[in-house]
Amino acid sequence: MAVSLKHREKIILEKGCDFLIGSRAGRVLDLRPEGYLIFWEAWAHPDTGEVISSDAGVMSYKDIVIEDKNGTLKILNRPGAQIIDRDRDRVRRSQRTLDEIARMRFKKQFVLAVHDLLDNGEMKLTRDDFCRMSVSIVAQGTRRYTEYLASMSMREVKRGGAKVVKSKVDQQRSIEFHQGFKNGQTFWKWYQQWLVNGEEGLFDKYRNCGKYGRYSDLTELFCQRIMDSLWDQERPTIKSMVESVQAAIDAENERRERLPIPAGKLPMVGYDYVLGLIKKYAPIDSAIRQKGWDQAYKDMHSIGVGVEVCRLLQRVEVDEYTADLFVLFERTGLFDHLPEAVKNLLQLDGSARRFTLSAAIDVHTRCLLALQIVPAGIESPLRHTLEMIYTDKSPIADAAGAKFGWPMAGAPESIVLDRGAGYITDDAYDILADLGITNLGAPAGKPWLKPFIERVFRTIHSDLLLRFSGRAFSNVVERGENDGAARATLTLEAFLGWLVRWTVDAYHTRSHTALGMSPAQAWEKAAKECAPRFLSSGEMREVFGSRTTRKLGRQGVLVEHVQYQNSKSMKMLATLGEVDVEVLRWHGDIGTISIRANGGQWEAVTAANSMWIGKTGSELQAWLSERQGQTEDERIARRNFVNNVNSESIRLKKLEGLISLPKSLPDHEHDSKRFSRFADTAERRHEFGPFDDVLSELDAAPDVDHRFTGGAEGTPAPSPDGSATISDDDSME
Repeated sequence: MAVSLKHREKIILEKGCDFLIGSRAGRVLDLRPEGYLIFWEAWAHPDTGEVISSDAGVMSYKDIVIEDKNGTLKILNRPGAQIIDRDRDRVRRSQRTLDEIARMRFKKQFVLAVHDLLDNGEMKLTRDDFCRMSVSIVAQGTRRYTEYLASMSMREVKRGGAKVVKSKVDQQRSIEFHQGFKNGQTFWKWYQQWLVNGEEGLFDKYRNCGKYGRYSDLTELFCQRIMDSLWDQERPTIKSMVESVQAAIDAENERRERLPIPAGKLPMVGYDYVLGLIKKYAPIDSAIRQKGWDQAYKDMHSIGVGVEVCRLLQRVEVDEYTADLFVLFERTGLFDHLPEAVKNLLQLDGSARRFTLSAAIDVHTRCLLALQIVPAGIESPLRHTLEMIYTDKSPIADAAGAKFGWPMAGAPESIVLDRGAGYITDDAYDILADLGITNLGAPAGKPWLKPFIERVFRTIHSDLLLRFSGRAFSNVVERGENDGAARATLTLEAFLGWLVRWTVDAYHTRSHTALGMSPAQAWEKAAKECAPRFLSSGEMREVFGSRTTRKLGRQGVLVEHVQYQNSKSMKMLATLGEVDVEVLRWHGDIGTISIRANGGQWEAVTAANSMWIGKTGSELQAWLSERQGQTEDERIARRNFVNNVNSESIRLKKLEGLISLPKSLPDHEHDSKRFSRFADTAERRHEFGPFDDVLSELDAAPDVDHRFTGGAEGTPAPSPDGSATISDDDSME
């Protein structure tokens, strides 16, 4: 036969069932294909107080299931279940306390003793017989209850003789309950209730015992008024509050005695009553008045679900932590290959100092993505932390001697940062924008908005730092006479090794309560569901690379002992010649760099030697440290050779007269003047004065016939000196 694939919702209610959804009561009238036909009783809205009249309507099966899953559905009565009464105030068995159940079982043993006497014919079902046989009922009931307690208190024995320790609940179930009896009337009442309602009839009003208030509402109001005037941020103790309330009550009673018509006195209250009033009325109000709003909110605000993430690297929290431990900043073998500038930045002077850790944690798996020391004065701590998030740290774990690897790396989607000085710079915002990471900036002074990184810092302190000597304290009271700097025994190199091993072999492998597994297992599981995303070497070079300037020559570009050359660099050399180029290099992959000239496009250039493809800056430094430099004997031998060959060359030149005599100072000055003698400058023209043309007279023109001067026809040419024209008549005179 055909199988129906249509999903059917679970049917929870039945016809005639009484239930509550929130504060709204209803009864199921019928079950229909579209849902339940429900009669809703009149109810008052809990927020507005509006009274909503009764109504009838259909509610789908799915909606009832949803209300049930969210805990708002409460079944009051089912028609198929045993009904004691229709009173909705009756107490369900699940709501009974263990003391009530123990009292019911105590009464049940006496009821069963009565039942045995009736079955044996020793008494009749009359009130008089119950009174007559009350002693026998007490004797048999007490015996039955003693046997019941003995059976409940017996400890089960395991194999091998080990005993099972009962839980607190089991101990309360076997609690001994004492009760006095007046006469057989009590047993008659118990038995009749048991016949009608079973065990439910044996429950009484025991749950209401002990709720009688010794003090009136007037006393409570008076005490509350006195306490309201005492709360302040000086944080008075409960003892001082009790003394103040008692003093006020004593003064009030004296005032009432002096009235024309003496009034009743207020009873004197004690410590427990005052403490109960604080817990009853204003725990939040008293905390705000004592500690201020911010501290009270920090201590008492509801947590709720908290941060929800569903995949790797969806949310990463980054912060810095000044460790409460002094370590010795000594120059050990770990720092030999570092540049001198980095050593100076670390201040490896052998003194004992505290240090600052920068860490990043993945919220989904609680794995540490970055953990490093931040030297004082570093320009961009966030850049180095982000770079560590993107890189595989397994080589670091191997170098530290850890058993497990540290493969936790990838591109985060969002990062939570506080308002620290290193996280609100333009450089920090630029690098986050380049990487495409959402910056979830948390306000200052609210560490609970990034609780996961704050919690892991506390774990580092309690699980690692406290194991070494040289602990620092938060204040002088806690420190006492403990000088952490003088007790420091751990070097910086040793601490870094222990820090890596603790991260990989201790923290990542320890079962986490919130995860139900270790962080390493959570990472492995999450990586199978959604593999982390990484960046290419080119993208890492653009974001985390360092920029320098180098000369592009026929052998390519030389950067830190590595020659880079490919077809693109050769073409650039042929086009531009030997020019200075801008170099972009990332130490995480030194096999390829990017170069550009004159502000053009970046071009990727690989190393000329294939041995550097895929290598890192650390491997280059290790290779350089392994190269044997010139020994002292070799240096002295070359020095002696140079001195000897120069001496012999000078001797031979002297014999042949090839060495010119050294010139004196006047000779040097004379040669210098000769070299600059004919240089024409504005300064020398000014010093020489105006130019005197001594050949101007020789250049003057002789007298000629003006008729043949090439001037206009019939027009005499002007005289060279500018004087008037001389006519023939004038010359004849």
